[in-house]
Amino acid sequence: MDALKVLRYASSLGYSQKEPCEKIGIATLPNGKIQGDVDCNNVVNSVDALKVLRSASGLTYVQTEPCPDIGA
Repeated sequence: MDALKVLRYASSLGYSQKEPCEKIGIATLPNGKIQGDVDCNNVVNSVDALKVLRSASGLTYVQTEPCPDIGA
């Protein structure tokens, strides 16, 4: 579900978020990162959705340090 929301945001399609989740692409998290930008490149795009999906499936994905692991 998270990957689909990120992909819908990246494709300029509607998505819904429930409180207390921050809005994707807009909200700055306490760590200074943008909600949904899982690879810390300051853009929320389909690559972020793919990384979320791979993480949820137990598959490998590449993170650039010091970007935290997905779900950390």
